[in-house]
Amino acid sequence: MNNKRIAVTFWGTGHYLNFLPQWHERLEKFFCPDVEKQYFAFTDGELVGAPSNVTEVKIPHYGFPETFHKTFEEMLRLRDLIPSNCEWLVSVDADLYAIDGIPYEDFFNDKKKYFGVHHPCHVMQMAPHHEKPGAYDRNRLSNAYIDDSILDMRVYYQGCLWGGKVPYIFDMMQKIDDWTKDDVERGIDGRFYEESYMNKWFLTHRRDTHTLSPAYAFPQKYQQYAEFPARMVHLKKDNAALENTEWD
Repeated sequence: MNNKRIAVTFWGTGHYLNFLPQWHERLEKFFCPDVEKQYFAFTDGELVGAPSNVTEVKIPHYGFPETFHKTFEEMLRLRDLIPSNCEWLVSVDADLYAIDGIPYEDFFNDKKKYFGVHHPCHVMQMAPHHEKPGAYDRNRLSNAYIDDSILDMRVYYQGCLWGGKVPYIFDMMQKIDDWTKDDVERGIDGRFYEESYMNKWFLTHRRDTHTLSPAYAFPQKYQQYAEFPARMVHLKKDNAALENTEWD
């Protein structure tokens, strides 16, 4: 067993909590299997029969778009919850399933503080990624605004998978929460909510950011267009097995 330890977050209120058993089972099997992991499930539901390495973190069921406004405010509670020997914090969407073996050295870059996943639709050059400014936020009034000095059409990050080293990742989370709160007070949303703020952070911290292959966010919805392998699959929302509520 690797002596490192990883904190992994799950966000699932309402029926999204039903993703948790398979999500957890697959991460345990495929994601850095030789590394001890502690999972933190942000939910308004009840965890019945959950494994001992799953910690419940109670949150309300936020509506849209408030759930995006509150993401980092709630997740900053992890400062007081994660074990002191956790080296990394990894956020994985509830509907992002690991399907292939992912060794530690394939996923993490120990020389970098942060990581994000290259958006598959950007790689496939789907609209709006096919022309400048792509999916970047160009609202000058927004804290997510990307000006020409940092705009990079070679990459765009998807918000389904991100994280970083502890404690540096909390600097990113705090800044994005601050940006979000300031914008909300002024009646502004990031173009793609928290994803837009994450892209702002990664572009302004390029030397410290590791870019994961789109194989870690393989889109089930657009699989016929993808010319890259799948290591983690982003499920089609209307095709996901939401009835899976039992722990093995």
